[in-house]
Amino acid sequence: MESISKNIKLEGDRTIWGVVFFLGLFSILIVYSAAGISEIFKHVIRLSIGIGCMYLVHQLKFKYFSRLGVLGFWMSIILLICALLFGPSINAANRWLDIAGHSFQPSDIAKLSIILFVARQLSKQRDFLNEFKGVIWYVLAPIILICFLILPADFSTAVLVFANGLMLMFIAKVNLKYIFGILGIALFGGLMLYATAKYVPIMNEIMPRSTTWVSRIDGFFSPSENHNLDEGYQSNQGKIAIHKGGLFGVGPGKSVQRHFVYASSSDFIFAIMVEEYGLIIGAFLPILLYMILFFRAVRITNKSESQFGGLIASGLAFSLVFQAMINMAVAVGIMPVTGQTLPLISMGGTSILFSCITIGIILSVSRDSTDRNYETA
Repeated sequence: MESISKNIKLEGDRTIWGVVFFLGLFSILIVYSAAGISEIFKHVIRLSIGIGCMYLVHQLKFKYFSRLGVLGFWMSIILLICALLFGPSINAANRWLDIAGHSFQPSDIAKLSIILFVARQLSKQRDFLNEFKGVIWYVLAPIILICFLILPADFSTAVLVFANGLMLMFIAKVNLKYIFGILGIALFGGLMLYATAKYVPIMNEIMPRSTTWVSRIDGFFSPSENHNLDEGYQSNQGKIAIHKGGLFGVGPGKSVQRHFVYASSSDFIFAIMVEEYGLIIGAFLPILLYMILFFRAVRITNKSESQFGGLIASGLAFSLVFQAMINMAVAVGIMPVTGQTLPLISMGGTSILFSCITIGIILSVSRDSTDRNYETA
């Protein structure tokens, strides 16, 4: 045992390791309360596997993620197409693939791979990014392709991927006129998609999930018309849980609303955290931990001598923290229901695994922040 412990070295940013420890502890406590003893053992095993993968990934030199990003990008395209064509339809969405008895969402692979791929493009194609057509061809086209394949089954994840891409462009100092131009076109396209889904009946046959998008958006802006919808019910129960929690919470394991919230251990786990532990521990502390993760990643970016390393550190951290903020915003009722999990806290095998791999890559950059020769990978 002593020889094993000597060989296990936690390298990279120690503060991020601490953040992972506290978020993991939160996760075990809340999943136990929300899902019960029957699920906690599975969750601990998944969390342990995820942290094990994080350790292995952080031991790799980050330069290898340049080519792995290319491989992951093309693999994501194939898997997303397979999910759309052959995946089981659950709630009118073909998000999952079953391989050897294990289910996973290809969009989780795509979210990670596209950041690595775009970071590689932004680093290697600098000479072509001074013109708008260069940005379109080398950066925006891959992002749009992935978003297009995710969109029919998962609107919110497609939006998240697009936002991550824009943030990477901003970090890489792409001309702001290009970024705002792309954002404006995307917002117009989103409004047109909403209008088409709402007023053109054939859209429901092409994209059955579009009915859910419209109902969630309409229900958010017109709550009085949403009380019979499942999304409105879930949102209301989440807000009730937060209200009951107050500043100090009702106590660990004493949540009442977990019996009424459908996704109490995943999408609405933040509401159960606040109900049991209160705003101070259940809300402010996790937010603080996510903010520490993000600002440590920014610090890693500033120290890194590799543009690729800096881009993946900030881009991946932004992806995790932005997803966490979306989950919390849904729970408190300031965003429509999205189905995004709370990274490292929500129950779910693929979500935990890819969140841990993401942090492992950030730790890898922090471990080798002076390595500039990623192109040799």
